[in-house]
Amino acid sequence: MRRIQIIGLALSLIFFGLSFLLPQNFHLEFVYSLIVLMTIWAPGNRTTFDTSVLLSGLIILGYFIHFNKNADSPVDIVSYIMPILFIWAFTFAIIKYKESQEKLLKSTQHLDAMFKHATEGIIISNQKGEIVMANPRSLEQFGYSDEGLVGKMIEMLIPDRFTPKHSGYRKEYYAELHNRPMGKGLNLFAKRKDGIEFPVEISLSSFRIKDQLFVISFIIDITERKKQEDIINQVNEELEERVEVRTKELAEANYTLAEVNANLQEEMDVRAKVEDALRDSQRLYSTIARNFPNGMICVADKSMRTVFIDGKELLELNCKRDELTGMPVESLPFWKGEPQVTEQLKKVFNWESISMVFEHNQRNYSIISVPLPDAKGFVKEALIVVQNITEVKNAEKEILLSLEKEKSLNEMKSKFVSIASHEFRTPLSTILSSVSLLERYQNPEDAEKRSKHIERVKSSVKNLTEILNDFLSLEKLEAGNIEAHPSTFNLIQFVEEVREELQVLAKPGQTIQYSHTGEIHDVVLDKQLLRNVCINLLNNAIKYSQEGKSIEFTTSVGKEIIISVTDHGMGIPPEDQEHLFERFFRAANVTAIQGTGLGLNIVRRYVQLLNGKIEFTSEINKGTTFTIVLPLIPTHTI
Repeated sequence: MRRIQIIGLALSLIFFGLSFLLPQNFHLEFVYSLIVLMTIWAPGNRTTFDTSVLLSGLIILGYFIHFNKNADSPVDIVSYIMPILFIWAFTFAIIKYKESQEKLLKSTQHLDAMFKHATEGIIISNQKGEIVMANPRSLEQFGYSDEGLVGKMIEMLIPDRFTPKHSGYRKEYYAELHNRPMGKGLNLFAKRKDGIEFPVEISLSSFRIKDQLFVISFIIDITERKKQEDIINQVNEELEERVEVRTKELAEANYTLAEVNANLQEEMDVRAKVEDALRDSQRLYSTIARNFPNGMICVADKSMRTVFIDGKELLELNCKRDELTGMPVESLPFWKGEPQVTEQLKKVFNWESISMVFEHNQRNYSIISVPLPDAKGFVKEALIVVQNITEVKNAEKEILLSLEKEKSLNEMKSKFVSIASHEFRTPLSTILSSVSLLERYQNPEDAEKRSKHIERVKSSVKNLTEILNDFLSLEKLEAGNIEAHPSTFNLIQFVEEVREELQVLAKPGQTIQYSHTGEIHDVVLDKQLLRNVCINLLNNAIKYSQEGKSIEFTTSVGKEIIISVTDHGMGIPPEDQEHLFERFFRAANVTAIQGTGLGLNIVRRYVQLLNGKIEFTSEINKGTTFTIVLPLIPTHTI
């Protein structure tokens, strides 16, 4: 192909150069069509097409060169267009020719592949009986090497005893040509090269090429099939002998069966009586089960399938008795997925009685199962009694919950007595001693001392009031008597009022600094609950901070309401922080300061009533920040 392309290119350039050397009337452009014709030996259409494009381009280039060269004399454009038309006519014809040749080649290759790779032997013979072609499978069947059959007569493949008649059969076939199996209804045999015969099936077909007739023989070696048929025939003969033997045995069995039938009739009468008794028993079981309160009764056989099931509880579970009868016990819907139930029920067939509980659809059930022995003492069935004990379980839970509440209440009372006895003693002692001393300071010059002791009395009374308020608040929360009642109010005005109220109670030098961020001022919250929360947090900040320390009180309103209180006091030890909101808990570093340990527990519960959350951060000797996050739009209170 490469050589053809080089030769075509060289000739194109030679003719292109000669067109300028020879007179214009020679028209060498028509010779380009011969170069296109040379591409018929190049495979594919691309070479022909590219050559035509190249030659057309050379003709057009020659036209423009002649036109510029002879500008004064006209150039015959038709003499240039005609060669181009000739070139493309040749191109179209060659491409069509190549396409037809490619299709013919592919068709020939397909037929050749089918012929060579067919699983049947294929032999083609002419009208004289000479073998023209034989595929590899036929050579393998007859034991010949490549081309070993071509040119031989077809009769050499036929056993010698059939050879004399075969030529006559062949002539009969030629007289009436049609596709058909050879020797229909006959056993056909073929002969290998070594003379060994083998059974075959042969189908014949004919075709003509010009005036010559050819016959195709499709040959199948059925040696293995014949072996299988011989085996089947042998088995059939043995089967017939066995049938005869069985017939004799059956005749003897019929006589015995007549005697058995007589005995069977008696047994059927007895069975009928037993079945009547069984139906009576079944009705009794059903009556008992249907009237069994809050439960059902089931009988299972040894294969763990339900023989009987009924009871009022089936109606509550939307189960039908007929659908459950015969079902495997493990598949019953009310304890499906509870493998321990099935495992326990299997023990009943070993003369064990079981008792257990399980849960289904938020209902509690108890199971009691006992063995049901037959008259011979074998356990073939198990009685299963299922009872709904949900109400009992709920009652147990309520009792346990009441006991827990009672226990919690007793613990709270004990802690209350302990804390009250400790916390009340100090302020009461202070009040008593201050009142006793006031009796001594009657003179006008003792006015300063009297004022000092009066302030001590007021402070002690205030401490007692705070302790009592904490206990009263806790008691109301425990009883569930406190609910959130949201109302709309100005948050900044509210916080300013609380700040001014608590600033009066601050230690010397302590200042409560308030700041607000956000354009929203009005909020919808329970004002009294929020007041209690803020007062408690600010009281703690004052109590646990030293004199002269500032307290930051900030609010922010955006998507949420955020309130924080920051002090610069003693802080909370890390080991105590996880217990800070527990009742009666006080950090290890504040035991010398009066308090009940209830304030933060109450604050957290107030915040929960407001559907918010409270968090804190603290560092020893640096201070503590409590942050409350509340929803901007009130939701259902918990």
